[in-house]
Amino acid sequence: MQDLPDFGTYHHTTIEQSEDIRKELQKAFRKAFTNIKEKGAVNNILDAGCGLGILCAVSANYFPNASVLGVDLFGSESLPMGSVELAKRNMEVEGIASKVRLLKFDLKTVNLNENEFDLIVSNLVFHNLGESRFDAYKNILKYLKPDGHFIFGDLFSGTKDKYFLIKLLKIEDEITGIKDMPNNYSILIKKK
Repeated sequence: MQDLPDFGTYHHTTIEQSEDIRKELQKAFRKAFTNIKEKGAVNNILDAGCGLGILCAVSANYFPNASVLGVDLFGSESLPMGSVELAKRNMEVEGIASKVRLLKFDLKTVNLNENEFDLIVSNLVFHNLGESRFDAYKNILKYLKPDGHFIFGDLFSGTKDKYFLIKLLKIEDEITGIKDMPNNYSILIKKK
């Protein structure tokens, strides 16, 4: 029997529903990645709020030359069963453990090298941060290289986040209408 990763379940879903959602999100993020014309030039990726590592895996597999840093609180209120150990196990099962590092940090206070990452990804993280999400946006975007991309999916109940980010980044595209996701979910593709 094949060992499978455990990426958890989304709120109010069964394991099977979460797997279906995950498959749709993986397709949508791979589609978003096509906005990056030279995928071989992506060497450093930050997964902001990596959870159990699904976007670490999608990113590491899509960008062959890249190393990925996944940052999360691990065991937060939105993912209580999450742990850095389970995320590391998932990376081993996916066969990408040598390409992915995982660190326990808060997105509002994480301190990395400025202009270090070609790509920052995130999924369903920022809406959990309330108003402090704007501090988290500003903090992590310091680490994005000039001309780097910020590709993230979230629940947008209004335009406040989009307007805030327009001041910091150029919008390249938005992916909406993803199967099994709420109407207010979209993936934004921004460039520094």
